[in-house]
Amino acid sequence: MSETPVKPETEEIDLLELAKKIWAKRRFIIKYALIGAVAGLVIGFSLPKEYTSSVKMAPEEGKSNKTSNMAGPAALAGFDLSGAGGVDGINLMLYPDVVQSTPFIVELSQIPVQPKKSGKLSLYDYIGTELSSPWWGYIISAPAKVIGWVMSIGQEKEAVGSGINPKALTHEQAQVLESLSKRINISVDKKTSVITASSTMQDPVVAAAVTDSMVRKLEEYMGDYRTEKAKRDLAFTQESYQSARESYHETQRRYASYMDATQNVARQSVRAEQERLRNEQTLAYGVYSQLAQQLEMAKLKVQEQTPCVTIIEPAGVPTRKSNTSKAVILIAFTFLGAFAASGIVVVKDLFFKKENPDEGTGIGDNPSLS
Repeated sequence: MSETPVKPETEEIDLLELAKKIWAKRRFIIKYALIGAVAGLVIGFSLPKEYTSSVKMAPEEGKSNKTSNMAGPAALAGFDLSGAGGVDGINLMLYPDVVQSTPFIVELSQIPVQPKKSGKLSLYDYIGTELSSPWWGYIISAPAKVIGWVMSIGQEKEAVGSGINPKALTHEQAQVLESLSKRINISVDKKTSVITASSTMQDPVVAAAVTDSMVRKLEEYMGDYRTEKAKRDLAFTQESYQSARESYHETQRRYASYMDATQNVARQSVRAEQERLRNEQTLAYGVYSQLAQQLEMAKLKVQEQTPCVTIIEPAGVPTRKSNTSKAVILIAFTFLGAFAASGIVVVKDLFFKKENPDEGTGIGDNPSLS
């Protein structure tokens, strides 16, 4: 009696045979590809149009004299000291954090915009009421809205966007501001220090307006940060200058009055008082003159430390949408459907084979039992 040969546990995959099986199931694959194409068309036409407006700018990065003097030799040695601690003011790499900060977002949300399909309103109201979402977005958010509506029963209505407190945001305000923060972006090129600021909106005019306002407010923020100490010094110097000026005028008036009253008096005590008043006037004038010079220097220092931003490419109204085109979505989903169907065919062939060689034979098929 011959022994049944043992079937090996591992088998090599025959790619040619697998390709034949995939070809044999081509109708099945085409059906899934058509399903994917239909899904791609539905998704492509459901996505709202998005427009992106961007600005490229090159800000002036202040450096201390020590860093500037060492920058040349360090560059020859292959080192880059542009990001060293000698930078005067805020580092360029912190610009994205500034733009994404809550105070900046709140201030930006209050700028006026005028979409094509509606009248003039604030950016906060535009984000909260004018933006549209695909149909599945409403389905996904419906349970959360129902839960929020149930929980809000009996509670006071939240404040509207006109009175936003960055330190105490309501739930609605936090959602609107989070949506706004996702639609603005700023990036810094480490090699060239060029800053690219952009905003993506469903209205091209609004996108350009938001980008332009974002750049101007960023300049204001950086200017306030860079000149904060210089402005405090200027305010202190100006206050001291006003006090010294009044003191000098007062000593000058007293000296002139005393000289007029004692013009024909030749006593020694009078001369001594005249000398004392003259010295007080001279001293007051010296302080007043020195503070006047310091005041002018403080004004020049504020102007010197005010950052200058060069706009390389200004914000313009985009004419082409920035989100993925319908053709790309259609091709991607068609390929995805075909790939999924091919995967199903391959998985069934590799892991769900009928390994029983006697399958299909029953008791009635055995000739010895007939």
